[in-house]
Amino acid sequence: MSGLRRSELNKVLGGQDTKEGLLNLREASDLLGLTEEEVRYFVSCGKIPAYKIGGEFLRFKREQIEALRGRIKILKHQSVPIEKIIPGEEAGKRPRYSAWDRIRDFLYFNDFYFLAAILIALLIFVILKKR
Repeated sequence: MSGLRRSELNKVLGGQDTKEGLLNLREASDLLGLTEEEVRYFVSCGKIPAYKIGGEFLRFKREQIEALRGRIKILKHQSVPIEKIIPGEEAGKRPRYSAWDRIRDFLYFNDFYFLAAILIALLIFVILKKR
């Protein structure tokens, strides 16, 4: 639905006003009881359906958010660990990447340049020695 004009968007939504049919990020996060970052995370995981308008602005259908709100309330009521609902701090942490791993990756991805530099140096040495 990216790139639709307001009138075209109303036709797609069945004549509803965009304010009634679609919610912005803040309104969706308020309805779900989550932070905006958590909503963005769930959208990127595909757990919350979202629509981009103009390729930039996230919008949500009210009916879908209402259905998700009920599911989240049920999960919280059943004492499901919060990590299953809200991403934990571990989700944002990157794995350890040691100095040796960095050097090995650097050599692996740049081996052609090292080989080319050695061959050029050898050619220059041979050319200068013959003079």
